[in-house]
Amino acid sequence: MRYLLFFLLLLSFYSNSSAGQKVLAKAESKVSDEQKQSVVFKSLAQMNELIDLGVPALALSLMDAEQGKRPQFTADWYSFEYKRITLLSRLERWNELIERTQWLFATAVPERQITEKIRLWFETQQVIALLQLKQSRQALDQLQRLLWTSTLEDRDPSLPAVWRRLVIRAYLQMQQDDDARKALVKYERDYQTSGADIDWVLLQAQVLLKTDRPDQALQILQKVESEDEVDINALILIAQLQSNPKNAKSIYKNMREQLAGQVLSKPERWAILYVAYHAAKILADQPAQVLNLESLLSLDIRYPVFDESFQVSADELWELYNHLGLVIANDNGLLFGNDETWAKLSDKLIKGQPEKALQLNAASVLHTENFSIKQHQHKTIVEILEKRVSGLELINKLYLHSNKVSDVSVLPDEVRYRLVDYALAEGHYYEAATLMKSLKEPPDGKTVFDWRMRKARVLILQGEYDESDKLIRKTFIEKPKISRAELDRYIQVLFDLQTVQQHEQAIKLFDLLYIEGLNEKLKREIYFWKAESYFSLAEYDHAALFYLKSGRAVTDAGNDLWAQSARFKAGKSLMLARIYDDAEKIYTQLLSITNSDTRKALINQNLQKIRLLKSTKEKK
Repeated sequence: MRYLLFFLLLLSFYSNSSAGQKVLAKAESKVSDEQKQSVVFKSLAQMNELIDLGVPALALSLMDAEQGKRPQFTADWYSFEYKRITLLSRLERWNELIERTQWLFATAVPERQITEKIRLWFETQQVIALLQLKQSRQALDQLQRLLWTSTLEDRDPSLPAVWRRLVIRAYLQMQQDDDARKALVKYERDYQTSGADIDWVLLQAQVLLKTDRPDQALQILQKVESEDEVDINALILIAQLQSNPKNAKSIYKNMREQLAGQVLSKPERWAILYVAYHAAKILADQPAQVLNLESLLSLDIRYPVFDESFQVSADELWELYNHLGLVIANDNGLLFGNDETWAKLSDKLIKGQPEKALQLNAASVLHTENFSIKQHQHKTIVEILEKRVSGLELINKLYLHSNKVSDVSVLPDEVRYRLVDYALAEGHYYEAATLMKSLKEPPDGKTVFDWRMRKARVLILQGEYDESDKLIRKTFIEKPKISRAELDRYIQVLFDLQTVQQHEQAIKLFDLLYIEGLNEKLKREIYFWKAESYFSLAEYDHAALFYLKSGRAVTDAGNDLWAQSARFKAGKSLMLARIYDDAEKIYTQLLSITNSDTRKALINQNLQKIRLLKSTKEKK
């Protein structure tokens, strides 16, 4: 997991030494040290507090206002700019980081508003972001320029070592293992290294294993004093397998026992499965390879346990399916082109040996050119996989993350439809859009309305708000009356619009609904969410109106918790709209019916505010 967090190298360099502070302190500034202590560091400490609370995105959202109080390109301003970059790194907003640093380089006047030392630090952050985005060649070119053209007096002493490590990582990403090895040897000759630096130990081990030096890798890995490091333990086992393949059988057995007998985190499970898969390859046990590789691909793990050097792909699984499928075909005397006999054997295997049926169909589908036959075989494959616990995850990997399948239209419509829902649920919007484009509307057995609402969601999540609006309006023109299930689907689209702060559009689309025809509970929900959009737009009078409508929508439920909450929000909206008399009336009524001491205290506080605001207004 640590390999996706390259920026920690720079953060530790910058925060644990005086180097970073020296860089920023040399920015041109007329602000005194006393002002820094009282103004800048207090605000930055508040940012750090938010990060410690686990809300770095909130800290970033507050950044603009705080930084905007400082003159641009002063030391104060740069203190916040440094914090902005570290927050973007923590949030993995790599494209934003690159755009922000490019803006800085294009805007700040060299040597007057940005010194070369400051520039080098920000360029290093750019390189880290490029590596995270897998833009290895661009990162390597930038690193080489930094190493060759930056002058000694402009560099912080710690930076060249960081650049050299990043060069090694770039070579590994590009699968230029020999170049990575050469860069590693040169680094070790030029710099003192420590076995306590686990990131460095892991980087060394990866290079050594990729260049067939398992004994050297073992020597450095076994010096690490840690029993709970998932990646260290897994790399030790991989080095043992590489050094002595005879250990493969016992290691494989041990890995499978751990998988069966322990409660494991996703990273732990992934690492153990990877070792088991590696051992199965050494044992030339292809069924075991399939078993472990299927499980690896089915694990929806956000951060890989290892760097790109030690990963698995869906292409590998297709190749295994193909090889095992061809063995089954040969054992049964099947010939390519005789589709009927392949289909008969597939039907027979599905009943008792579905995994073999899957392999047989995979072998056939990779060799036939007949599209209709391909589509039928793909349907068989996904029907078998869908019956598994993590089947949809595996289908997603096999069909959307593999070079073996160039066109997702080979999948049956209903499967693509389910994958759209899966992609949306997992936040994989690009994949959802890719699948959407491959489908006509609607798939068999689905209504036009249901399909278009899914499509509208994808358009919203891609930022294509106008296209989504057009699609929704077209749908309502064709189908002015919708069912309850369709209403639920539609409201989800409106929630998405509210989430991305498109409140004006959400309100207009709420207005497409025929509210009077709905039951009372639905009415009050819709009124409430509509009020929320008005409130977000600071149209407080309209917000109050719809909060009040929500509060009284259900007969004989005017005092339940929903109604009280809606009326409380109405009172707040009226107060913000400076309609103090009505706000006071609503809060006074609420005070007489609420049983909660906490709510009573809040209401009394608001009543006090209203009376103060009213008196101030009257004096004017």
